[in-house]
Amino acid sequence: MVESLSFWLTATGLCAHASDSSQKGATDLARLIQQHDPYLELPATWWFLHLTLAQREGSVWSWFFNDFTDRIFDRQACVDAFLQHTKAKAQRPASEATASKDVACLLSAYAVRPGVDIVDPDDVGACPLRELGLIVRHDAVNRFERTRSPTAVPQEVFLAAASLISAETGKDALSLRELAGLRKGPGRVLCAGLDSISSMVARAAKDRKTYGVHTETLAGELQLRVPRRPLVEWMTDLYARIEASAP
Repeated sequence: MVESLSFWLTATGLCAHASDSSQKGATDLARLIQQHDPYLELPATWWFLHLTLAQREGSVWSWFFNDFTDRIFDRQACVDAFLQHTKAKAQRPASEATASKDVACLLSAYAVRPGVDIVDPDDVGACPLRELGLIVRHDAVNRFERTRSPTAVPQEVFLAAASLISAETGKDALSLRELAGLRKGPGRVLCAGLDSISSMVARAAKDRKTYGVHTETLAGELQLRVPRRPLVEWMTDLYARIEASAP
Protein backbone atom coordinates (compact mmCIF):
# COMPACT_ATOMS: atom_id res chain seq x y z
CA MET A 1 0.00 0.00 0.00
CA VAL A 2 2.82 2.42 0.84
CA GLU A 3 4.52 1.72 -2.50
CA SER A 4 1.22 2.24 -4.32
CA LEU A 5 0.60 5.57 -2.59
CA SER A 6 4.15 6.68 -3.34
CA PHE A 7 3.72 5.77 -7.02
CA TRP A 8 0.48 7.75 -7.44
CA LEU A 9 1.77 10.77 -5.51
CA THR A 10 4.76 10.91 -7.84
CA ALA A 11 2.73 10.19 -11.01
CA THR A 12 0.26 13.01 -10.30
CA GLY A 13 3.01 15.49 -9.47
CA LEU A 14 2.07 15.79 -5.80
CA CYS A 15 5.41 14.46 -4.61
CA ALA A 16 8.86 14.89 -6.13
CA HIS A 17 10.51 11.79 -7.61
CA ALA A 18 13.00 10.11 -5.31
CA SER A 19 15.78 10.71 -7.87
CA ASP A 20 15.14 14.47 -7.91
CA SER A 21 17.63 15.85 -5.40
CA SER A 22 16.58 19.46 -6.07
CA GLN A 23 13.15 19.00 -4.53
CA LYS A 24 11.98 16.57 -1.90
CA GLY A 25 8.58 15.85 -0.39
CA ALA A 26 5.41 17.71 -1.35
CA THR A 27 5.47 19.86 -4.48
CA ASP A 28 3.97 23.33 -4.97
CA LEU A 29 1.00 21.61 -6.62
CA ALA A 30 0.43 19.45 -3.53
CA ARG A 31 0.67 22.42 -1.18
CA LEU A 32 -1.81 24.39 -3.28
CA ILE A 33 -4.33 21.53 -3.21
CA GLN A 34 -3.78 21.03 0.52
CA GLN A 35 -4.67 24.67 1.05
CA HIS A 36 -7.76 24.85 -1.13
CA ASP A 37 -9.08 21.30 -1.61
CA PRO A 38 -7.45 19.01 0.98
CA TYR A 39 -9.97 16.20 0.48
CA LEU A 40 -9.87 16.34 -3.33
CA GLU A 41 -13.60 17.00 -3.51
CA LEU A 42 -13.61 19.45 -6.43
CA PRO A 43 -13.82 17.99 -9.96
CA ALA A 44 -11.60 20.88 -11.06
CA THR A 45 -8.75 19.48 -8.96
CA TRP A 46 -9.04 16.14 -10.75
CA TRP A 47 -8.93 17.88 -14.13
CA PHE A 48 -5.55 19.34 -13.19
CA LEU A 49 -4.31 15.98 -11.88
CA HIS A 50 -5.38 14.45 -15.19
CA LEU A 51 -3.46 17.14 -17.04
CA THR A 52 -0.37 16.28 -14.99
CA LEU A 53 -0.76 12.55 -15.71
CA ALA A 54 -1.20 13.11 -19.44
CA GLN A 55 1.97 15.22 -19.55
CA ARG A 56 4.05 12.51 -17.88
CA GLU A 57 6.34 11.27 -20.65
CA GLY A 58 7.11 7.56 -20.83
CA SER A 59 3.84 6.59 -19.14
CA VAL A 60 0.73 4.81 -20.38
CA TRP A 61 -1.27 8.01 -19.75
CA SER A 62 0.99 10.12 -21.97
CA TRP A 63 0.85 7.48 -24.69
CA PHE A 64 -2.93 7.03 -24.57
CA PHE A 65 -3.88 10.71 -24.55
CA ASN A 66 -1.15 11.94 -26.91
CA ASP A 67 -0.16 9.10 -29.25
CA PHE A 68 -3.00 6.57 -29.41
CA THR A 69 -5.46 7.93 -31.96
CA ASP A 70 -8.19 5.26 -32.10
CA ARG A 71 -11.50 6.69 -30.96
CA ILE A 72 -13.31 3.35 -30.60
CA PHE A 73 -11.27 0.31 -29.57
CA ASP A 74 -11.29 -2.89 -27.57
CA ARG A 75 -8.96 -3.71 -24.70
CA GLN A 76 -6.67 -6.05 -26.64
CA ALA A 77 -6.24 -3.60 -29.52
CA CYS A 78 -5.22 -0.97 -26.97
CA VAL A 79 -2.72 -3.33 -25.33
CA ASP A 80 -1.24 -4.31 -28.71
CA ALA A 81 -0.86 -0.68 -29.75
CA PHE A 82 0.82 0.26 -26.46
CA LEU A 83 3.15 -2.72 -26.72
CA GLN A 84 4.20 -1.74 -30.25
CA HIS A 85 4.74 1.85 -29.11
CA THR A 86 7.10 0.82 -26.31
CA LYS A 87 9.02 -1.45 -28.68
CA ALA A 88 9.51 1.46 -31.07
CA LYS A 89 10.22 4.20 -28.53
CA ALA A 90 11.44 2.78 -25.22
CA GLN A 91 14.96 1.64 -24.41
CA ARG A 92 13.39 -1.12 -22.32
CA PRO A 93 10.14 -2.13 -24.06
CA ALA A 94 7.27 -3.35 -21.92
CA SER A 95 6.44 -7.02 -21.80
CA GLU A 96 2.97 -8.12 -22.84
CA ALA A 97 2.06 -8.70 -19.20
CA THR A 98 3.23 -5.23 -18.18
CA ALA A 99 1.44 -3.58 -21.11
CA SER A 100 -1.77 -5.41 -20.19
CA LYS A 101 -1.52 -4.27 -16.57
CA ASP A 102 -0.80 -0.66 -17.52
CA VAL A 103 -3.71 -0.46 -19.97
CA ALA A 104 -6.04 -2.18 -17.48
CA CYS A 105 -5.05 0.38 -14.85
CA LEU A 106 -5.78 3.30 -17.18
CA LEU A 107 -9.13 1.97 -18.39
CA SER A 108 -10.22 1.06 -14.86
CA ALA A 109 -9.40 4.59 -13.69
CA TYR A 110 -11.08 6.49 -16.54
CA ALA A 111 -13.71 4.37 -18.28
CA VAL A 112 -17.31 5.01 -17.24
CA ARG A 113 -20.49 3.20 -18.17
CA PRO A 114 -23.17 5.77 -19.15
CA GLY A 115 -25.82 6.14 -16.46
CA VAL A 116 -24.25 3.41 -14.32
CA ASP A 117 -20.88 4.46 -12.93
CA ILE A 118 -21.63 7.26 -10.49
CA VAL A 119 -18.62 7.63 -8.23
CA ASP A 120 -19.55 7.08 -4.59
CA PRO A 121 -17.07 8.74 -2.17
CA ASP A 122 -17.42 5.70 0.09
CA ASP A 123 -16.50 3.29 -2.71
CA VAL A 124 -12.75 2.85 -2.40
CA GLY A 125 -12.68 0.94 -5.68
CA ALA A 126 -14.00 3.78 -7.83
CA CYS A 127 -11.58 6.33 -9.25
CA PRO A 128 -12.71 9.98 -9.36
CA LEU A 129 -11.07 10.31 -12.79
CA ARG A 130 -14.15 8.55 -14.15
CA GLU A 131 -16.15 11.69 -13.39
CA LEU A 132 -14.27 13.50 -16.15
CA GLY A 133 -16.11 11.35 -18.71
CA LEU A 134 -13.16 11.08 -21.11
CA ILE A 135 -13.57 7.36 -21.87
CA VAL A 136 -16.91 5.57 -22.20
CA ARG A 137 -17.22 1.82 -21.67
CA HIS A 138 -19.76 -0.06 -23.81
CA ASP A 139 -20.24 -3.45 -22.17
CA ALA A 140 -22.75 -4.71 -24.76
CA VAL A 141 -20.16 -4.65 -27.54
CA ASN A 142 -17.05 -4.95 -25.36
CA ARG A 143 -15.67 -1.67 -26.66
CA PHE A 144 -14.35 1.60 -25.29
CA GLU A 145 -14.93 5.03 -26.81
CA ARG A 146 -12.94 8.22 -26.37
CA THR A 147 -15.13 11.31 -26.12
CA ARG A 148 -14.71 14.25 -28.51
CA SER A 149 -16.85 16.71 -26.57
CA PRO A 150 -15.74 16.78 -22.91
CA THR A 151 -18.12 18.54 -20.56
CA ALA A 152 -17.46 20.88 -17.66
CA VAL A 153 -13.78 21.44 -18.48
CA PRO A 154 -12.67 24.39 -16.32
CA GLN A 155 -11.48 27.34 -18.35
CA GLU A 156 -8.22 27.39 -16.43
CA VAL A 157 -7.48 23.76 -17.35
CA PHE A 158 -7.87 24.46 -21.06
CA LEU A 159 -5.71 27.58 -20.80
CA ALA A 160 -3.08 25.73 -18.78
CA ALA A 161 -2.87 23.03 -21.47
CA ALA A 162 -2.64 25.71 -24.18
CA SER A 163 0.03 27.54 -22.18
CA LEU A 164 2.12 24.37 -21.79
CA ILE A 165 2.03 23.54 -25.50
CA SER A 166 2.81 27.16 -26.37
CA ALA A 167 5.93 26.98 -24.21
CA GLU A 168 6.94 23.58 -25.60
CA THR A 169 6.57 24.57 -29.26
CA GLY A 170 7.80 28.13 -28.83
CA LYS A 171 4.72 29.43 -30.64
CA ASP A 172 3.14 32.57 -29.24
CA ALA A 173 -0.05 32.07 -31.24
CA LEU A 174 -1.75 28.73 -31.85
CA SER A 175 -4.43 28.02 -34.43
CA LEU A 176 -7.54 26.00 -33.66
CA ARG A 177 -6.13 23.04 -35.59
CA GLU A 178 -2.88 23.20 -33.65
CA LEU A 179 -4.73 23.37 -30.34
CA ALA A 180 -6.82 20.39 -31.39
CA GLY A 181 -4.12 18.25 -32.97
CA LEU A 182 -0.70 18.95 -31.50
CA ARG A 183 0.76 16.28 -29.28
CA LYS A 184 0.30 17.27 -25.59
CA GLY A 185 -2.04 20.06 -26.68
CA PRO A 186 -5.50 20.58 -25.15
CA GLY A 187 -7.27 18.74 -27.97
CA ARG A 188 -5.47 15.48 -27.32
CA VAL A 189 -5.05 15.75 -23.56
CA LEU A 190 -8.69 16.76 -22.97
CA CYS A 191 -10.13 14.52 -25.71
CA ALA A 192 -11.63 17.57 -27.39
CA GLY A 193 -12.45 17.72 -31.08
CA LEU A 194 -12.14 20.80 -33.26
CA ASP A 195 -15.68 21.98 -32.43
CA SER A 196 -15.04 21.69 -28.69
CA ILE A 197 -11.73 23.53 -29.02
CA SER A 198 -13.47 26.28 -30.96
CA SER A 199 -16.03 26.67 -28.16
CA MET A 200 -13.28 26.79 -25.53
CA VAL A 201 -11.39 29.45 -27.47
CA ALA A 202 -14.56 31.53 -27.85
CA ARG A 203 -15.11 31.28 -24.11
CA ALA A 204 -11.51 32.27 -23.43
CA ALA A 205 -11.91 35.34 -25.64
CA LYS A 206 -14.74 36.56 -23.42
CA ASP A 207 -12.46 36.36 -20.38
CA ARG A 208 -9.41 37.86 -22.05
CA LYS A 209 -9.07 40.67 -19.49
CA THR A 210 -9.05 38.17 -16.62
CA TYR A 211 -6.48 35.77 -18.02
CA GLY A 212 -4.47 37.95 -20.37
CA VAL A 213 -5.38 35.93 -23.45
CA HIS A 214 -6.54 37.23 -26.80
CA THR A 215 -7.50 35.98 -30.22
CA GLU A 216 -6.55 37.21 -33.67
CA THR A 217 -6.98 36.11 -37.26
CA LEU A 218 -3.82 35.35 -39.25
CA ALA A 219 -3.88 34.05 -42.82
CA GLY A 220 -7.57 33.38 -42.46
CA GLU A 221 -7.16 31.25 -39.31
CA LEU A 222 -8.25 32.12 -35.80
CA GLN A 223 -5.28 32.13 -33.43
CA LEU A 224 -5.14 32.05 -29.64
CA ARG A 225 -2.42 33.75 -27.61
CA VAL A 226 -2.00 32.51 -24.04
CA PRO A 227 0.48 33.73 -21.40
CA ARG A 228 3.14 31.13 -20.61
CA ARG A 229 2.62 30.50 -16.92
CA PRO A 230 3.34 27.53 -14.62
CA LEU A 231 0.50 25.10 -14.09
CA VAL A 232 0.18 26.04 -10.40
CA GLU A 233 -0.56 29.66 -11.34
CA TRP A 234 -3.48 28.60 -13.52
CA MET A 235 -4.67 26.38 -10.68
CA THR A 236 -4.41 29.30 -8.25
CA ASP A 237 -6.67 31.31 -10.56
CA LEU A 238 -9.13 28.42 -10.61
CA TYR A 239 -9.40 28.20 -6.83
CA ALA A 240 -9.69 31.99 -6.55
CA ARG A 241 -12.61 31.96 -8.99
CA ILE A 242 -14.35 29.09 -7.17
CA GLU A 243 -13.91 30.72 -3.78
CA ALA A 244 -15.10 34.10 -5.07
CA SER A 245 -18.31 32.53 -6.36
CA ALA A 246 -19.01 30.59 -3.15
CA PRO A 247 -22.03 31.85 -1.14
